[in-house]
Amino acid sequence: MAVERNLLLVSRSPRWSRVVHQAAAAMDGWAVSPCGARDALARLAGAGPHYTHLLVEGTSADGLLNALIDLAAEASGTDTEMLMLGASADSRPHIGVIRHANTSSVREALMPRPPLSGAINVAMQPTELRDALAGSMIETRYQPIVRIADRRPTALEALARLNHPERGTLLPDRFVPQIEDAGLAPELTELVSDRAFADMTGPLLAGRGLAITVNFPLDVLLTPSALRRLEAQRLAAGIPADQVVVELTESRPVEDFVALRRPLEYLRNLGYRVAIDDAGPAVPGLARLVELPFTSLKLDKDLVQQSVDDPAATAALRGMIALAHRHGLPVVAEGVETALIWDHMQALGVAEAQGFLVARPLPVAAVPVWLDAWLQPALP
Repeated sequence: MAVERNLLLVSRSPRWSRVVHQAAAAMDGWAVSPCGARDALARLAGAGPHYTHLLVEGTSADGLLNALIDLAAEASGTDTEMLMLGASADSRPHIGVIRHANTSSVREALMPRPPLSGAINVAMQPTELRDALAGSMIETRYQPIVRIADRRPTALEALARLNHPERGTLLPDRFVPQIEDAGLAPELTELVSDRAFADMTGPLLAGRGLAITVNFPLDVLLTPSALRRLEAQRLAAGIPADQVVVELTESRPVEDFVALRRPLEYLRNLGYRVAIDDAGPAVPGLARLVELPFTSLKLDKDLVQQSVDDPAATAALRGMIALAHRHGLPVVAEGVETALIWDHMQALGVAEAQGFLVARPLPVAAVPVWLDAWLQPALP
């Protein structure tokens, strides 16, 4: 049996629609789903069907072309490809193009390609990393967090992406450790926070009543000047402090709990919320961490996903959730990718969910589209 392929088509051109459908019909196992740009964003944002290809005609993108490109990169695996129809995307030269509206051109473009060269995995040099931080290569994505009890969106977590001209869009695990090893974590944290605050007060997100979550590695959280810069950014943006959640990331374990208390108390006295990120059995000193002035705890996504089929993982989660609740901390589950996981987390007493079932990390232009779709009266 032929491998099924699922193709998402954004085009109002009858000619492009005809030749794409003809090409798919001639290739066994292909399905074409035509839709508008906003519908394509909504489909790519959530946990719906996996699309092996996204074909977009620029004139049919309704001003959402860059958002579609960004979201396709988030949704795609190594076997997913985005292609422009007729003309290239000026700002993204690495996106492929089908220039001619005929069946043979479309079929040729859809044929399987050899895997990308391993060169894209080569470590970046410190100068390359500094150039990325100084230019426009660092971008932000926003992954929604929703309350399980009533599905109400409560927050957006700001996440960094590196849009490299040759390597394409890189996820954090491909560049953040290199940035931290190069001693550039404060610069990255400041840049992402600045972009997030600007977006939260911009026309797409202002007035939505959502909190913004920003990630702080331990070394940055322990640096007074970094916290002063955060406060200056917040004041300049005019965002209430209680609308900002600072997440302590898991880049290295906490060794000095007394030293950590000082920046936490500084932030709490200003009105910020602070969260423990990626909590799991492997986090040393978790019982001591929850005694510090944190306001929430986020569960490790791998443990959350394992717990559906693993009684030991469920037992570990029960223990951590009980620990958090004893200290008055609501719990957020990351990695909620299926309705089964959602129901399991609800049964365990988790307050909020984050993961692909809710939404993938979104470019800012896709957030209002996702909100409109999510708030429709339907269960996840």
